[in-house]
Amino acid sequence: MSIKKRTFLIICCIISAILLTLNGATYLLFRCSISRQLIASQEAVIEANVRLSGIFTQAVDQLVYQYTSDQQLGELLSRKIGQDELQDLNTKFNLNSRLSYQLNAVALLLNNGFKTELFVNPELEVSQLFLPSSTIPNVSRVFSGATVANEDWYQAALSRRSGQHIFLSEDQTRLCFACRLQSSTFTGAHLQNGVGVLRGSLPVTQLPHLLSLVPVTQNSGFLLLNDQGTQVYRSPNLSDLAITETLLIPNSVSSLLEIEGERYLCTSQELQWGLQLVFLTPYQDIITQVRAMMSPYLLCSIAFVVLGILLSLVLSASISRPVVQLTKKIEAIHDPRGVQWDASSIRGPREIQQLSRSFGSLIDRVNTLIQELTAKENMRRESELRALQAQINPHFMLNAMNAVNYMALEREEDDIAATVDSIASLMRYSITEPDRMVTIATELDNIREYIAVYVLRFGQDIRLEILPGLPPSQVVIPKFTLQPLVENSIRHGITRQEPGITIRISAREENGMHIIEVTDTGCGADAELLNAYLDYQDVPLKVTHGFGIRNVNERLMLRFGDQGGLKYFNYDGQRLLARITLPKNPDSPPSCFAE
Repeated sequence: MSIKKRTFLIICCIISAILLTLNGATYLLFRCSISRQLIASQEAVIEANVRLSGIFTQAVDQLVYQYTSDQQLGELLSRKIGQDELQDLNTKFNLNSRLSYQLNAVALLLNNGFKTELFVNPELEVSQLFLPSSTIPNVSRVFSGATVANEDWYQAALSRRSGQHIFLSEDQTRLCFACRLQSSTFTGAHLQNGVGVLRGSLPVTQLPHLLSLVPVTQNSGFLLLNDQGTQVYRSPNLSDLAITETLLIPNSVSSLLEIEGERYLCTSQELQWGLQLVFLTPYQDIITQVRAMMSPYLLCSIAFVVLGILLSLVLSASISRPVVQLTKKIEAIHDPRGVQWDASSIRGPREIQQLSRSFGSLIDRVNTLIQELTAKENMRRESELRALQAQINPHFMLNAMNAVNYMALEREEDDIAATVDSIASLMRYSITEPDRMVTIATELDNIREYIAVYVLRFGQDIRLEILPGLPPSQVVIPKFTLQPLVENSIRHGITRQEPGITIRISAREENGMHIIEVTDTGCGADAELLNAYLDYQDVPLKVTHGFGIRNVNERLMLRFGDQGGLKYFNYDGQRLLARITLPKNPDSPPSCFAE
């Protein structure tokens, strides 16, 4: 993907992310704001209805109190019947009149279509006057309790110690209030169930007039529940809720409630007589209002997205143009040699110009390195030519020594012949493949030739001992590994007090490695200084030319890595031990020395 497309996508993603975040935050803010407003409205309506319902229940309680204290009503319920038929008819008429008279005194109830009915206790004689056979239902307001003794509402009213039992009529058109009625002026024997059950009823259609049941949204409405959680009223907007369903709604100020799979914002308040007034607003109404408020904002967001895309195209082009120019100019370079980079031809931000200048400096350094490598390659070729020419002299000297050895043998100068032969062997060993792998036995043969020449020259007593361990013919080491160590023992170990020295060499296997140790009977040295010298630390040691111990250590490490190396130790005071460590099976196969 090109940088222009990548920049365009990045800018578009950034703008889209910002707009989505702002839209999400705005949606949440609008939803919270509308929810708070609806909750506040519902709480205000609930509080108003609590006061209005209190006025209504006080009126009902006042009516019940008037029936309780009505002297004429008590006397009429205390009468005996069957003695005078005219008197019985008068009693029946007066009971209906007293029931209507007390209701007419309460204008609030009368104006809202409130109706009362008295179901006389069957234990009273007057209840016989109101049997179904002698009572017209739509005319009389007094009935015998025996006619409704099996009704649930009647039994519920009798079982309540106080308050009203609230329920809906069978045709669900009237809201009914039933309570056990006592009479303070009743002259008969005390009755546990009172003189009867007083049932008041109010048309359901009058509830919106009696209370302030104004919905705050199109689909919000009210529920009126009794103390068993049964709906005794619902507003038309909540017609989808089953009227027979028992709802357990918490008596809280506001909450989110799920009814029949739909969420509602619920505000409820407990009224008198165990009633609970519930205000329900479908959560979908809140979403609808939020969407209506968000529509202009979404249109603006879409316009900003389009503008952002156009802006992204312009910005991506302005940002990527210098990079594309620089890329094309770099792609045109096939050989940096002879390229004259013009950094001023690249226009763009400061970073692009700096990159152009840095690339020009890189081109210059690459050309310089190419020139240096070319010069070094020419020097290497000249060195190889000189080395090839220099090999003529060692071979010439080797052939000359062989001729001298032959002449010494003809003249019977055996000691001269042996010395010349040893020097020729040393020279032959040194000029043939110095990096090859040889056995310790081959290395020891060369060391013995070196000792022979050294003893003949300086007349010193030098002895070489091979200690028990691995046979020298089975251990393979790089060429010229042991000779520098033996040479150091001879040069630095012999003193004037002890003109002789014994050099001991041993080889063993330990933990899958070959351990080769070189010791001598010389004056010794400080092993820590020698190890520091091997690590290229600054130490007060006299360094001679030749292979040297550093050369031995580096060759071992180059060939075997961390598995190979040279290290010195002290024992018996200043006695010196040189230990060579190398793998048991080196990567290069052993070679036999034969010249």
